[in-house]
Amino acid sequence: MADQRPSTSQQATQQQQQQQKQQQEESRNGRKRRLSMNRKKGNKKGARKQLEEAGEPTSMLLQPLVQSLSTCAPGSEMSALIAALQPAPADVEMVLNMVKDDLNRVLNLPNNQATIYEFGSIKSGLLLKDSDLDFYIHYAREKTEREEQIKLIHVVCSRMDRDTSFTGKVKILGAKVPLLRAVHVRTNLQCDINFSNARGCYNSKFIHAIMKFDERIHQLTVMVKFWAQCAHILTSHHQMNSYCLIMMVIFYLQTRKLPVIPSVEDLQQGIARITFGPWNLGYPQQIQYKTWNVSTVRELLVGFFKYYSEFDFAGNIISPYVGRLCSTVELEKKSIRELAPYYRAVERENYPELSLGPFITIQDPFELNVNVGKVLRMNVLAEQMKHSLKHAYELCQRFQGGEFAKLLVALFTDVQKCPKPTKESKAAAKKPTPTAGVQPAGGGGAVANGTVVEKQQQPGPSSSTNSSSGSSSTSNSNGTASGSSTAGPPAGVGKNGCWYKCTLPPIEHELYLVKQILQARDRERKTIITDERVRHLWAECMLDFIVDILRKLYMVKVEPIGTAEEKEPTPAEPHQPNPVRTYQLTCERQVFIARKRITISNEADLQREIEISKQRWEKNHALQFSTRAEMVAVDGAIELRIPNDQPKNGPFRLFIDTCFLVHIRKCLRGYFMVMLAKAKEKANQQPASRSETAAEENRPAGERCKL
Repeated sequence: MADQRPSTSQQATQQQQQQQKQQQEESRNGRKRRLSMNRKKGNKKGARKQLEEAGEPTSMLLQPLVQSLSTCAPGSEMSALIAALQPAPADVEMVLNMVKDDLNRVLNLPNNQATIYEFGSIKSGLLLKDSDLDFYIHYAREKTEREEQIKLIHVVCSRMDRDTSFTGKVKILGAKVPLLRAVHVRTNLQCDINFSNARGCYNSKFIHAIMKFDERIHQLTVMVKFWAQCAHILTSHHQMNSYCLIMMVIFYLQTRKLPVIPSVEDLQQGIARITFGPWNLGYPQQIQYKTWNVSTVRELLVGFFKYYSEFDFAGNIISPYVGRLCSTVELEKKSIRELAPYYRAVERENYPELSLGPFITIQDPFELNVNVGKVLRMNVLAEQMKHSLKHAYELCQRFQGGEFAKLLVALFTDVQKCPKPTKESKAAAKKPTPTAGVQPAGGGGAVANGTVVEKQQQPGPSSSTNSSSGSSSTSNSNGTASGSSTAGPPAGVGKNGCWYKCTLPPIEHELYLVKQILQARDRERKTIITDERVRHLWAECMLDFIVDILRKLYMVKVEPIGTAEEKEPTPAEPHQPNPVRTYQLTCERQVFIARKRITISNEADLQREIEISKQRWEKNHALQFSTRAEMVAVDGAIELRIPNDQPKNGPFRLFIDTCFLVHIRKCLRGYFMVMLAKAKEKANQQPASRSETAAEENRPAGERCKL
């Protein structure tokens, strides 16, 4: 009978495969964090519950660091800290070469060579021993469209499946920058690979130049970064990132009475301009600046915690480009001298405005209309950051005059979770607060691009008090908050209420365009243009513009159902001066997937954007919904409401969050600019008499706002 046992060579092969499989399992178990950003199956608790009930894992570097600080000699604390947290430069170079060699093998495609650029902490000089590696991949045949980049991620992931150098692959396709996450087997390091974030490489070089300028900046940033990991600020939920913290450190050092580093605007003086649209990306490779600040690293660290524990995150912006404290009110009034390039880009080149909040506003040092702090979207994490900053400053005061090493150990180990909010604090948080000088009717909604999104529960006996308090703040003619004690549902809302309400208050630039339109119609200045007239025409135009935008740009079928005059008045719905427009919104396809910046300044631009929408509609990006919606002008603002009996989730919610709210203000601004261009053209062709001007004002709103 033949021997059925495997041969010696087969046994060796099987043993080798088993050892390799065991090593891969150990590497997976040894990872410091879960690789997927998705929620695990069977976990029905939301992110807020997870944050409140489950603590973040302690850093693997904490225990060695505490031992190193406890045994170091006085005066050598920073050397011990850097040695415990950061790898040696020779080790970094060796590991980077190993990872790049394996990446080259899976990334190079036939007839399309790839170039690998590292960025992030490995490029800026802030790499910790447990940090991930970030790579931007540039192909000779560049992939610019989002669909092409996602397809490339699938291709590279398939090639990694056939290669044993990478494991634990996760495709993160829904992020702003789609990326592929994988673990390099030989080094057991997590690698984030993307194909579109070339700007990340540039920003990393800028940070590296600042770190080289003054050793104290590098030491302070490393301490703050590791403290944020221990203090539940840099969590696995990735809502606060290291880049935001670095910008906070730079801004703090710029705002000292004796600055440690100048503003980015000052750094750009006298060097060659690097143009990126309307922005200047230039900065000196070797920073030449005479600082008179001689504070020690400990004094700078204590000052950092003191500065941000008292910082008004809602009322101020963090702008390394400006390099001094500026309020959101100054930004809205366009009174910040250093931001003249930003104002020009918004007004003349129709670039999007800097979106504030929702909890912290950190202006990118180069792309001045980008708020890098908008990644912080959860109130529980914002409160945790403020609580940790205050607690850290209390520790600094407690250890004042003591050993620096003991203070550092306390900062990294004596950390607190933010206490759970009580019912009273939750009720107080729901009350509306003015944002940038403008408070929309109803209050309590999230503000984005001048748009307030609110959700109302169905009115009932238990919610009558909340309904009254929720509507106690309305907008007056100046756009500021004023008290009101009206109870019951808002005007136009039936007895069933609405589960979704989007409020579009007037913003300064739109009102400015409307005023220009009125001036163009009355070139002889025979009629006084009051603020009331401007806002009245704005409200009339907005209702027609939104319907036209939905039809022509969003490619949504909008069918009018009826007006408020046709409905019988009810006790809950008294007579209203402004009728409610009711429409049936029907959509079949999405036309704004991977849509580039919308620029409309004249009728030709508008027709071009309409043609783009038609072409994208033919690509059949399926997004089907049909819902009833109401539009009405209330308290000088436009409200879009969805009744309670309509669909609450699914395609319509996706359309609102990723399409309507993102682009509606850009489209409306374009419509007002087209209207202004037509008014100027008509005025140049035939000057209007006073009677013609009066007749124009008396025309129906639909005809006056027709483009």
